[in-house]
Amino acid sequence: MLGQAIVDRTERESIREIYLSPDAFAKRTSEASIAEQLGDVLEQNGLPRPVPADDDRIGGWQLMYQLLERDAWMIAENCPRLLECLPLLVRDDRRVEDVRKMDGDDAADAARYGVVPGVRYAGVGASAVGGPGAGQAPPEFGKGSARFVPGIPVAVQIERQITAEDPTSRAIHQQRLQAEAKRQLGPQKFGRRRK
Repeated sequence: MLGQAIVDRTERESIREIYLSPDAFAKRTSEASIAEQLGDVLEQNGLPRPVPADDDRIGGWQLMYQLLERDAWMIAENCPRLLECLPLLVRDDRRVEDVRKMDGDDAADAARYGVVPGVRYAGVGASAVGGPGAGQAPPEFGKGSARFVPGIPVAVQIERQITAEDPTSRAIHQQRLQAEAKRQLGPQKFGRRRK
């Protein structure tokens, strides 16, 4: 029913990707995950299958805060749940870089899932929040996380993806992205050959 409701509301929009919480890809009581069930309906109606959203909570919240702080993100009036939810978000006492989970924060999580790849796809990256790399398009991203491409220096690709301004946040994101680049661009491991 949800998949059909999404199809009915798209009104022939050109939709490149649909992001879902990574939780939706977990197998639960059914043989197919929520994402698989939803993807079947969407695909039958010419829409893309859902992909896991970037679940970097800290980086996503920081990006959203920086975009709002610089008037680089406009939230439409027809997003009442998001407009009600954002002012109620508070820092997590145990992880001060994160937002405390609470009832009713689904709209903010959904916005975070959409804003992070939206900024990346738009090619604004650091330029949207005044960081280095202004005016340069970042490499393409996919499946809700960073994607590195050969031929462009990894340091340049990482710099284009970091939007935080404070040194601590930049260092955290740099370490995470370096590990991801190494995983994606490094030598691939193959299983042992069986005789």
